[in-house]
Amino acid sequence: MPKIVIAHSLYPPHVIGGAEISTQILAQTLEPSYDVKVITVGGHKEGEVRTDIVNGIEIMRLPFNNRYWIGDSARQVSTSDKVLWRVRDIFNIRQYRHIKRYLALTRPAVIHTQNITGLSLAIWKAAFELDIPVVHTLRDFSLIEPIQISAYSRLYRQVSKRYSRSISSVIGISEHILKTHTALGFFEHASKHVIHNIVENNDQVQELYAGKKVRHDQPLNIGYFGQLTEVKGVQYLIEAVKKLDEKVAGKLFIHGDGPMLHQLQELAESEPRIIFVGKVDKTQIAPQMKEMDLTIVPSTWDEPFGRVVIESYQVGTPVYASKVGGMPEILLDIGKFSFTAHSADAISKAILHYYELSEWEKSQLKLQCYAHSQSFNEDYLLKEHASIYEKLIRCGG
Repeated sequence: MPKIVIAHSLYPPHVIGGAEISTQILAQTLEPSYDVKVITVGGHKEGEVRTDIVNGIEIMRLPFNNRYWIGDSARQVSTSDKVLWRVRDIFNIRQYRHIKRYLALTRPAVIHTQNITGLSLAIWKAAFELDIPVVHTLRDFSLIEPIQISAYSRLYRQVSKRYSRSISSVIGISEHILKTHTALGFFEHASKHVIHNIVENNDQVQELYAGKKVRHDQPLNIGYFGQLTEVKGVQYLIEAVKKLDEKVAGKLFIHGDGPMLHQLQELAESEPRIIFVGKVDKTQIAPQMKEMDLTIVPSTWDEPFGRVVIESYQVGTPVYASKVGGMPEILLDIGKFSFTAHSADAISKAILHYYELSEWEKSQLKLQCYAHSQSFNEDYLLKEHASIYEKLIRCGG
């Protein structure tokens, strides 16, 4: 059984966002067909690699070997510390030594890197020197703009672009994210692929879908699920709901937390229809989505994928989303279910579009959402990755 090492900045139980969840889903999907090991960064500052088991997969956690650990979300970090952390993270020599020693001992057939923040570009160099082929999945834009300091980002972009020449295959979780990188000259020698993220499908989700009632001629329950940051565009969604008659927009449930919480609460202060639910446990997201008539994704930045879209479809709840990034690639119908970003009026029209559908059309839409979500499954994920791995293994990289 070929050995595959999956590398990512963090790994459960340490989760900051969707990238950690997607990486775990990938590892667990591959595990029955490959000898899968995961290398990540732990919360210990110094010492050796620590090993533990998560759902039957061996996880190697490197010391973070920097000024702080990115998995510590509660830590207050100064701007100077962030900059110094990033400078070391271009090529972290301590991580390089750990990684090269580990790879030399384990000799995997393929290394599959995800986000490499905390591991640094050292992981690509170590693999290249040991003649181990590397597959890299683009889950965000951190190779292009790791932080919002243009001078640093320009430097990092040039260095990471040079190191990316050693990558054998590159995967974008959307066509958009892949083209954005290759247009800038990244991954010059790599074979190029698009493999969309998938979401877990279990008995609970199927039961939620089966139990979902399609409501008609009633004020809508509208859901938002995500972080409360500037680029998520929640301010436009709030303005859109305030513009609509109460018979159309019944309640807006905002699920999530973030730095814009108080600002958004002030924006919604005079509107009792807007309810801030707070951060929702992962296990409660699907049940909450099932209770919504529709989900709105009002992002104003180029979302690499849009996991919330597929999660909502799984329970039969339709999605209207901004026409940005990779989201148009996964919507049921871009013409019907997308809207222009940065526009409260466009969101209001989208909500009205759903409200004015007939009861039969809404029932059909529920069926279409669920059917569409089923194409983002484990069989698809395994088949697409196995095709890339097997070619590299046969060709020796």
